[in-house]
Amino acid sequence: MAEHPEYAELIEYLRGAGHTDAEIEKILARVRQYDFETRQDSIMDSIGNGTLDIAALIKEALGEEG
Repeated sequence: MAEHPEYAELIEYLRGAGHTDAEIEKILARVRQYDFETRQDSIMDSIGNGTLDIAALIKEALGEEG
């Protein structure tokens, strides 16, 4: 099984619940997908409600002043 230090507690819980390494890998893949979707939704919500200024973020990322 691959190393996933960010999910160490979850892995420990899943092992304690009797899941195999193969099952844990499948579960972690779904958790990572859920995490990605949640972050993506959160970013889009922040842009939509105005708490994230996307234009300023783009300028900052590109090293532009303004």
